Amino acid sequence: MDIASIIGFILGIGGIIFGNFLQGSNLMQLIDPIGFVIVIVGTAGATIAGNRMENIKKALLSFKDVILSEKVDFENTISDLLNYATKARKNGVLALESEIEASSDDFIKKALQLVVDGIDPQIVMEIMETELSNIEEFGEESVKIYEQAGGYSPTLGIIGAVLGLIHVMQHLNEPNRLGAGIAVAFTATLYGLAFANAVLFPISSKLKMNLKVKVLRYELILMGIRSIQNGENPRLIEEKLKSFLSEQEKEMYEIKNREKEK
Repeated sequence: MDIASIIGFILGIGGIIFGNFLQGSNLMQLIDPIGFVIVIVGTAGATIAGNRMENIKKALLSFKDVILSEKVDFENTISDLLNYATKARKNGVLALESEIEASSDDFIKKALQLVVDGIDPQIVMEIMETELSNIEEFGEESVKIYEQAGGYSPTLGIIGAVLGLIHVMQHLNEPNRLGAGIAVAFTATLYGLAFANAVLFPISSKLKMNLKVKVLRYELILMGIRSIQNGENPRLIEEKLKSFLSEQEKEMYEIKNREKEK
């Protein structure tokens, strides 16, 4: 579970509500069903209209990655690749056939299958790079949809405010209703801005960050597979793969390795 996302959403939305409380207002003054419908339904409608339905479904499913995203484990991936490299160097790439079913990673399984089948290294890389490109494109589609929704939301909020003001202008002969009417009209603008900046844009940002890390791991795998096919020394492969890690991750990797050796 991604604690940062949960805390962020709570602070973002809670900050708006608490700020309203500090101004002497209560929560009920922020509730406007009409403005809520205009902003939420309007944003959803505009977003759906501008995208294919299958992409909308993908984007909705990807939301779980914001809350339930797990840490990408580079260390274990490197360890697995080094095991493959050692086995292939000793017994040949055909010895990796037993590792295909054992792996739970579809990307690695496909790459290993191509290697075991004796496909030319360049063709293997072309196939797997295309696979990676598709994965990246899939992730970027979801990011773009949330960014689009974040752009529509404030505009729908302004439309809601204008509609509210039109309603207020129709009752200028009733001064006692003007203040409350204008306040309600502007809650739609608040909803639009808050929905975009406290929910939609943070979701797109987190999805983009998660995608970047996943793609980096796949690039690491491609580097390992290429090196295995070239018959490189596992120690050299390890140094190549460690270059994908940050300094902190390298330290953790070294610590884990030392613990394994004891």
